[in-house]
Amino acid sequence: MRTSAIVTEIQPLAPSVLQLTVAFSDDFRFQPGQWVNFRFPEGVSRAYTIASAPERPEAVQLCVRLGGGKGAEAIRRLKAGAEVAVDGPYGDFLLPDGDGRCVVFLAGDVGIAPIRSIVLHMLAEHDDRAIYVLYEPDQRQILYAGDFDPLARAGQIVHESGPIEILIERNRVTIKDSVVMAAGFDPFLDRARRALQSIQADESAMIAETFGPQP
Repeated sequence: MRTSAIVTEIQPLAPSVLQLTVAFSDDFRFQPGQWVNFRFPEGVSRAYTIASAPERPEAVQLCVRLGGGKGAEAIRRLKAGAEVAVDGPYGDFLLPDGDGRCVVFLAGDVGIAPIRSIVLHMLAEHDDRAIYVLYEPDQRQILYAGDFDPLARAGQIVHESGPIEILIERNRVTIKDSVVMAAGFDPFLDRARRALQSIQADESAMIAETFGPQP
């Protein structure tokens, strides 16, 4: 489904990482963890992950890592107020229904974006499952710390950052009896799987969302 939208804000989150906020005339319905195909005014299109929760359907936040090529060129020219089109939502990186186990999220770099969407939705819905967010940032640029750190201090989630192998080893007991969801670029997901194997966890049960090759 294609929907017209207006870019209302372009916010830098870290070097080469932006958050786009786009507003819709009608509510844009999606499930947390999904992504959209974002069409720039000049016709270029790129897949971007939704980082916001569905409780605010009149606008969504998209997390973007700038690479090379036409997509990066188009986004550097993009200005607030631009009219764009959004296709979607797409994707099946979705929290399983009917599973009451603790949820452990493994995030690499901008892979934190769909996880932010899911976590904020779980809290808004008063989901009583325990939430662990194990995050390997890029170059120590901890994205969305302003969301996750207060939640961790309030005891609503566990939020740890560092190399994913260390985080998985540190939380091995919890992970073995949890739903595991991982998002990031392919090399990160491969390392996460090997780390799960090293603690004798079922890596084949990991729900994964790939962001493709490392840019």
